[in-house]
Amino acid sequence: MDEVFLHVHASAIKNNQFYLSTNESNHFIRSLRGSVGDEVWLLNGEGLAFQAHVENIDKRIVSGKIKKTFSNYGENNKNIHLVIGLIKGKRMEIAVEKSIEFGVKSIHPVVFERSIKKTLNIERLNKIIVSSAKQSGRSFFPELKKPVKFSDWIEKYKKNKQFVCHFSGKFSLDTVVTSEIDDIMIIVGPEGDFSSSELSLLSKHQIPMVNLAPRRLRSESACMSAIIGTSNIIEA
Repeated sequence: MDEVFLHVHASAIKNNQFYLSTNESNHFIRSLRGSVGDEVWLLNGEGLAFQAHVENIDKRIVSGKIKKTFSNYGENNKNIHLVIGLIKGKRMEIAVEKSIEFGVKSIHPVVFERSIKKTLNIERLNKIIVSSAKQSGRSFFPELKKPVKFSDWIEKYKKNKQFVCHFSGKFSLDTVVTSEIDDIMIIVGPEGDFSSSELSLLSKHQIPMVNLAPRRLRSESACMSAIIGTSNIIEA
């Protein structure tokens, strides 16, 4: 069969033997038409990937043997974190899905003063994160933080290296991000823009504003542009 990636819980591996959960076993059997003898890739979501061989399907539970173990499989060498204002509708899901594909290590949903959306379906987004990480062949499943107010978030992370994406920014990406950076946070604001008090907070903490394009970008587009550009610089 074609190369496939499946989620295996760390507790389901012992003495180089593995078994899949009911859901993953059903996915392997029904959706992927898998069978005994297939080679598969297993991802534990904690930074390890396993090349494995399916040896048994008993009561619709898939099990087998681990052949090789790989650390940090499918991961970038450096860490990018996405801080994003809540977006309406499917666009939030798109932003999360694509940011996982491009390698972010964590996602920080933030409620800004002008945020139209105030709540998130955490359970659904976590499912999207796992699905996207599996599809991309990532051994680490990024953490989705609980939504918090921007004033609370910035107080907690004010010492971290970060920049904010804004059409009025006076900096270009390559003047703020360098290859020496190992860990950075990208802030993408709300659909209704930052409030005056939030802009004052950004200025107070001297967080640089980066202009990504000669035009305004939607939040999910800004996420992708900033993540890809930052990754290309720090991973060079």
